[in-house]
Amino acid sequence: MAMEEETALVVGSSSPTHTLNHKRDIHILSWAFLLIFLAYGAVQNLESTINTEGDLGTISLGILYVSFAVFSVVASLVVRNLGTKNALILGSTGYWLFIAANLVPTWYTMVPASLFLGFASSLIWVGQGTYLTSTARSHANDYELHEGAVIGKFNGEFWGMFACHQV
Repeated sequence: MAMEEETALVVGSSSPTHTLNHKRDIHILSWAFLLIFLAYGAVQNLESTINTEGDLGTISLGILYVSFAVFSVVASLVVRNLGTKNALILGSTGYWLFIAANLVPTWYTMVPASLFLGFASSLIWVGQGTYLTSTARSHANDYELHEGAVIGKFNGEFWGMFACHQV
């Protein structure tokens, strides 16, 4: 019986082979992170420049990263209880909420959004690592490939795509 992490990201695929499912899942994960972080990166880079009143932007980023560090302590337990796919979805909502809060940047929008993003980012990163590794291990087991090489290949694709958000 397949673990939740080993099931495809997109349900109802007509693909006849597991190879395409595993590789497709890594493509989807990579593209999703690229698109999320293209939007978030732009907002984060402008945060302390645009939201200068009372140092709102700088304080918001401080709250975000301190809460990320604190919530990372329990993120693995939360991801285990939610499941990796649910954690990835919940984690991505934090980025969209933070971006939306910047449309009306006040203490009442930015502080809660920063706290929630700290929590959500801990979930999305634990979920990403868990899902990617589990998918790579399943692929290696299905096709009798060296596990370390497949994990390396899948990580290389993910991090290569993720790095493109800096362009």
